Amino acid sequence: MDFFRIISDLKKSDSSMILYSLLNRIPIVIIGEDTNEIDDFLIELSELMHFRKDVVFYTDFISIEEYQQLLQNESIDYNSQRTQVRCPCGVSNKCINYFNNFDSWIMGFEMKNVKKEVHSLNIYIRSKIPIFLGIQIIANSIKIELEGINSKEVDFTFEQNVLQKISQDTEKAVIKMKRVLSERIKSEKLDIDLIHNLLDFEVEKQELKKNILKSEIQNFFSASKRAFFILSRMNLLNGFEMNTRIGSKTLLETIDYDDASIERIIAFIRKEWGEDFSELFENGKKANALDSMQSLWG
Repeated sequence: MDFFRIISDLKKSDSSMILYSLLNRIPIVIIGEDTNEIDDFLIELSELMHFRKDVVFYTDFISIEEYQQLLQNESIDYNSQRTQVRCPCGVSNKCINYFNNFDSWIMGFEMKNVKKEVHSLNIYIRSKIPIFLGIQIIANSIKIELEGINSKEVDFTFEQNVLQKISQDTEKAVIKMKRVLSERIKSEKLDIDLIHNLLDFEVEKQELKKNILKSEIQNFFSASKRAFFILSRMNLLNGFEMNTRIGSKTLLETIDYDDASIERIIAFIRKEWGEDFSELFENGKKANALDSMQSLWG
């Protein structure tokens, strides 16, 4: 199952929710009737966040103690990769019973009849995970819902811009490739089917989308990490009662990045490294309201 083929059929808001949930470490629960299809989609999603360490439940760890050991470095080394957990269908019932912390977990649940059984499963999952992204795969349709939050109150501007850039940049690249070939074959008497095959870039288009997304996510992650290092040092200075502050514009210029708002970057830092730097900004009221919905899940 190809992620980019899926999002091309989804509403922009649904695609944005997937990307938002991955970035903000919101648990993702995929429910469907085909185990192989679900497990393939789990892999697709986990590969999108390439800056995280992907581990598999019941392969890389089994017990709570082993999981805590995997997370141990995160609390003492900000340079270590944050852990992302993939839980295949075959062991998802075990994980939901054993664990309490599901930040950055992507889980699959296979059901014989999703339409009849999904409500009961969602109630059970919500008893363990108050907020999660639910993805239902039924036949050729996909339903996406952010459980536990009103998605209309969440700002998906950054994610929507990334998806739009992927679409636009991919089309530009394909048009250029087609133009180069067309100029070379227009004077040749070639078979129509051959011309069609020569100008068919569907496979390349998927690869382009993956590369563009990887680049955009890497740029966002790197900029957020630069901001994190600056703000953590300012926070240290404030420990000596120096009352250091910084303007949003100044920070964005310093990290040389303007594709996301400072609010989005601070919200990401809060989820990725567990630090809230909102009080370090000169425009205090705005900074203190940073992505207020985030407080609901951490």
